[in-house]
Amino acid sequence: MKVSKEIKLIIAQIENRRKLYLGIAAAILASVMVAFIPYIYGRLLDIAIKPGAQIEIIIELILLWLSLSLFSNLLNRFTDRYSFELAIDVTNNLIVDLFYHLASLPISFHKGKKTGKITRRAQRGIDELYNLLERTVFDFFPAIISFAVALTILLFVEWRLSLILLIAATAYVLLTLFYTRKIVKEQKAMNTSWEKAYGELFDSVINVHTVKSATAEEFERRRNAKNFNWAGRIFKNWRFLWTRMGFWQQMIFAVSFIAVFVSGVAMLKAGTLTPGLLVMFVGYTSLLTSPLARLADQYRQAKTAIDAFRRAAKYYDIALEKDLAGAKELEIKGGVIFENVYFGYKNNRRTLKNISFEVKAGQTTALVGASGVGKTTIVDLVGRYYFPQKGRILIDGMNIKKIKLKSLRSQMALVPQEVLLFNDTIKNNIKYGNSKASDEQIIEATRAANAHEFIEKFPKKYEQLVGERGIKLSTGQKQRVAIARAILRDPKILILDEATSALDSISEKLVQEALQKLIQNRTTFVIAHRLSTIQHADKIIVLEKGEIAEQGTHEELMRNPDGIYRNFWEMQRAIEKVK
Repeated sequence: MKVSKEIKLIIAQIENRRKLYLGIAAAILASVMVAFIPYIYGRLLDIAIKPGAQIEIIIELILLWLSLSLFSNLLNRFTDRYSFELAIDVTNNLIVDLFYHLASLPISFHKGKKTGKITRRAQRGIDELYNLLERTVFDFFPAIISFAVALTILLFVEWRLSLILLIAATAYVLLTLFYTRKIVKEQKAMNTSWEKAYGELFDSVINVHTVKSATAEEFERRRNAKNFNWAGRIFKNWRFLWTRMGFWQQMIFAVSFIAVFVSGVAMLKAGTLTPGLLVMFVGYTSLLTSPLARLADQYRQAKTAIDAFRRAAKYYDIALEKDLAGAKELEIKGGVIFENVYFGYKNNRRTLKNISFEVKAGQTTALVGASGVGKTTIVDLVGRYYFPQKGRILIDGMNIKKIKLKSLRSQMALVPQEVLLFNDTIKNNIKYGNSKASDEQIIEATRAANAHEFIEKFPKKYEQLVGERGIKLSTGQKQRVAIARAILRDPKILILDEATSALDSISEKLVQEALQKLIQNRTTFVIAHRLSTIQHADKIIVLEKGEIAEQGTHEELMRNPDGIYRNFWEMQRAIEKVK
């Protein structure tokens, strides 16, 4: 039998665990004990009502009944504890592994997906799996055994009454299978609707500043209400199917119980059944219907859980970023060469065309051009977030494809335009650049980044929490924290993605001073719209329509009266004079 990859993922976490086998063994033993209890009290009744019944036998049967009840209860408590512990261990391991996998996926995956939708799908899959493990693993086989033992005893005692229960059990199973197919189908639609609803809700929350500045709270309320109402309607349909199935299941149980009881009373009146056997049958009717109901619930739970986990596990089908065969570590000096590089996010549309340039170790290279011409794409290629579709990129003479990914990125640092910080302390956000850094090294980095002074003004100083995405800090403060983090990382290749474009003049001055310290003796790529910040760059590359239109130093480019760079420069100078 072929085992699905989802089942293999689960089994990999539990197959060698002693708790699993002990728990199942205890649950099976408890179910066997419980299966004999109706037989005991049925026999006890028949013995007790006979004239001249021996009190010793009655006491022995009572003690046996009590012992089986006590030990089965202790074993059930034991399995409850193990099922809980196992469910926690397995789902904790899986959630960590799944999110590690997500973090290891290419940047192209994350750019094309909504964070809320990814999180909701993963969380729902793991939560449903937890419910399955806690409620089903230690109960499935015991329920089957309990049902089989009870039915076998009944067939030996009175096959005619057993036939009624067997017919009822068959009807119950067929009804459950019929409705479960509908429930699982509705479940898939429900999962999709919840993922969409939570995905857009999460977008609204993380972009709350944009929502408020656009006074779009009412629009977001209407949009989220529409999504959740749609998901709610599907959920109600799903719940209605469960309710309707439960109604018919209870009807089957009720009819079968009445049929057994009435038939038993008739046989008792006819003298073909003893009172003890009738009581035994009533007890076994409950004992049969209880595991049957549990099996039906477990079947539905398993179908629901596996479907939800399968949706989450689909992320495992997406190929991870990984090193190519023969990749090596490289102690980077900083030389970068692009040779006839072509790249497009979609194969039929080129973002970069025939890009060729050379940057020597320690040089600063500025990338200039209108939005969308490929500036960020170039630095993403340097970080090997994408591979060129044609041409090649060399780092210190080695093809970037042959460098181990961790080796490459561990020697790079990025200071972006929009700095996103963890909801943690300032110290831990800075230390994210180098987890082994000492407090002295952190303070040294913040001094170099012109950040130490404002950090010391906070009540908790370096232990100050920065809030969600760094919301408690100003844009300039976040930039300086990012620069301190980059300094602490001590990169060989540095990328500055419009790091000063959103700053006021005072903050820009402080950040520029920090950046000048940071770029010393480091290969630096600067993306900038404000040309005054890059006029001292060793090389300026001007991009237009995905191609290099001009390249050279500021002085060289300014000598061309019809050049694109000179036109940009003069336009910005004129705007600054007007201001």
